[in-house]
Amino acid sequence: MGTTPEHLSPIKLATPGERGFVDSAKAKEIIQHWKEQLADHLQKAKHFLGADADLSTVILCDRISLTDKSYDAEAASLIAEFLSTPWQDGLPPLANGIVEADLSDIIAGRMTEEGLQVLETICDAFRAAQLVEADLSDNAIGQQGIGACKSVIGKKSLERLSLCNNGLSEATMAQVADILTNDEDGSGSIASRLTKIHFYNNMSGEGGCSEFVRILEQSKCLVDIRFSSTRARREGSTIVASALDAALADGRNVNLERLDLCDNIFKDAASHDALFRALGATKCLKYLDLRECDLEDDGVKKVCHALFESDSALEHLDLSGNCITRKGAKHIADFIRDCQGRLKVLRLEDNEMTSLGVQHIAKAFHVSEDGSAIEEIKLNCNMCGAIGARALIDAFGPGGKDLPNLKKILLDGNSFDESVLSELKEAFQDTLGEMEDNDDEGDADDDLSSDEEDEDEDEDDDGSDDAPAAEVDADELAAMMEKSSIV
Repeated sequence: MGTTPEHLSPIKLATPGERGFVDSAKAKEIIQHWKEQLADHLQKAKHFLGADADLSTVILCDRISLTDKSYDAEAASLIAEFLSTPWQDGLPPLANGIVEADLSDIIAGRMTEEGLQVLETICDAFRAAQLVEADLSDNAIGQQGIGACKSVIGKKSLERLSLCNNGLSEATMAQVADILTNDEDGSGSIASRLTKIHFYNNMSGEGGCSEFVRILEQSKCLVDIRFSSTRARREGSTIVASALDAALADGRNVNLERLDLCDNIFKDAASHDALFRALGATKCLKYLDLRECDLEDDGVKKVCHALFESDSALEHLDLSGNCITRKGAKHIADFIRDCQGRLKVLRLEDNEMTSLGVQHIAKAFHVSEDGSAIEEIKLNCNMCGAIGARALIDAFGPGGKDLPNLKKILLDGNSFDESVLSELKEAFQDTLGEMEDNDDEGDADDDLSSDEEDEDEDEDDDGSDDAPAAEVDADELAAMMEKSSIV
């Protein structure tokens, strides 16, 4: 593959206009638009290199986006021909230089037969390309669809792959795993080279988890993993957590930065422990999404201890929808303190923390004289009232001086009376999100007296169990990880 001059970076081509159907006439308009962009860029190249320069190795375009349009078979054929044949004499086919292809959402509303034809036609246009990244999300891909997309999915050069909202079944996941783990030529599988793999909102079930594990077992350098909303259920979720644990323990995927396991089920001890060990081994993790994973307080406690042990510079943490009470909130607060102000996004909506839990969270942001790095706090639907609201206002400080980077705080779906709501609006101003679902007819704190007594009893019973993670000896935590349990 050729190279471009340092001062002439390749451009990205995208389909202009709003979402809609594309027929042959519209496809010709798109192609003409691209030709004009390419001609302009070519002129810049000639000006830079000289009119007589050999431009056959110059890459004018290295990225293309066909997303958000639904192509009929004739339109797909025209676009594929344009990409796979020289668009001007003396120049190579455009597709030859493309390394990133966004082919998501390109057959919406098409009948199955035509949709498959469009997928195959478009994907085959990239046969000669050395694709590094491909996104085929939001296309209804069944078993036949995987075959239609094989010229893209089966690229040995592939490093980043997204297959989200494709309706992938267990059988289809098996096909994907077969392609990504194939090493018939002895050059190594695609899975062994992947740095990013996204599977989201599919229906592969427990069996699909086993197929995903086949991919993980060959992975070596994953930086970004998304395996969420796949109907994994409890056993499937445990299988995936165990595979992540095994990979990291084996020294693979050690540079993992993003992990999204949203909407899996980590409810029992086996899944807790596997997830705990895996998280404890992630030294580079910056983004963690465990939303709606049935963790509850005990699971959240283990997650927070594991993150403390890993000492990664986590910036994004989502533990929404995990039935977290004030007890779990205390462990999250301990982790926030241990972050030393590095956390930028904290999402804890749809839990049961009450004002007492929110108060723990708010107090944890008093981490340094320089203030916290936090940019977004999401505490919607947490049975929070005046106590929690005022704790957050106090943490924000006059004019936001104690949380200087905060751009958004979301508190809708709680219960603040009109006076407290006014205090929130005055303190946070434009930083406060919409409050359309706030219950202003009462205060969620009205029933907290018995909760406060229970909390005191829990603290007495737990003893050192609720001690801040930062005060736990590191050697002791390492030993706990080996035993797969938390004292």
